[in-house]
Amino acid sequence: MTRLADLDARIWQAILAGAFVAFGWLVNGWQNRREAAALRAERLRDAHRALFAEIASNLANLRSVEALTGYRDDLIARMRADPGYVPLIPRERNDTIFRALIAEIHILPRVTIDPIVSYYNQLFALEALIEDMRGERFKTLEQERRIAMYSDYIDLKTQALNDGQYALRMIAAYAKGGPAAALQEEARAAQEPGADALSTPDVDPSGRSQG
Repeated sequence: MTRLADLDARIWQAILAGAFVAFGWLVNGWQNRREAAALRAERLRDAHRALFAEIASNLANLRSVEALTGYRDDLIARMRADPGYVPLIPRERNDTIFRALIAEIHILPRVTIDPIVSYYNQLFALEALIEDMRGERFKTLEQERRIAMYSDYIDLKTQALNDGQYALRMIAAYAKGGPAAALQEEARAAQEPGADALSTPDVDPSGRSQG
């Protein structure tokens, strides 16, 4: 009986030891998951802040739809008055932070990554059109063709302004109330007049709108 009791005691000790080890694994796993979630949340906040700052800076330069339209109309009037006048289109680089974060873009939630990518796609299309308009071929075109391309250039800027404003709106909503608040803001935006303007039109690198 003594041997049996000793054996039972050793079995229980082994069981308890195993239970403590298993509990330790569970606790460590929970802590690791919590730390990973906290790290991911911090990376997400940092990415949102950086992108918000970059987008907001460019939107401040674009100013407003009215300002862009007025600038377009004034320059087109000058181009029509002087058939030999070719406007100088400056190169732009408003996507430095986005390009730096491209490898981490997957950490963004769908509700903000969609409008952010839509905005930057507009910038990429704009950069391609600018390169066309800075080329030698642009200078050889008839003035009406140059005017049409310049109008496309301003249209892309206008769409970038709209997309950027929406991206900032969604980032701000997510920062304030998390995924639920961002989804509510997305639903509200979809019901507002002019919601179709949030969709990006197809534009080829030469600036010709498709469809």
